[in-house]
Amino acid sequence: MATAKTQTTKTGNTVEAKGDVKFALPDARRGLYAYVGAADYAVEQLRALPRYQGQVVGVIRALPQTLRTSFSGLQGRVNETYVDVSGRVTDAYSDFANRGEKVVGSIRKDPATENAVEQAKTAKSQVKAARTSVRKAASEAGTATGKAGDKIG
Repeated sequence: MATAKTQTTKTGNTVEAKGDVKFALPDARRGLYAYVGAADYAVEQLRALPRYQGQVVGVIRALPQTLRTSFSGLQGRVNETYVDVSGRVTDAYSDFANRGEKVVGSIRKDPATENAVEQAKTAKSQVKAARTSVRKAASEAGTATGKAGDKIG
């Protein structure tokens, strides 16, 4: 659940507002899932476009007349639409979040992803070992240089 604190200050005709918003990590993830879900939905719709090419051309040709007809009585419908929109937005957000969570879950479970994670862990381990070896070799080289200097000098 998100919490918000606000502080407002009024000076003349100006109002200054400062806010602090805190939310739980699952809420943040939900937003990211919604973003992924919306992107997945957009890709799905773009892939379907070629099937509707003929319909789209017809709709575009009829658009000027459709707009003229639609604008009559628009003000009365705006109020109805405004009330309906908040419910639709909430539903769409929830749908996108669920869809995104499924997409992320399938990516995480994909064998290629699991293989990449394992390879990254192995590479990290190898880099750490190489760093240690280089550090030891540099230290030993410094010691050997010092001893060689003592023998020469």
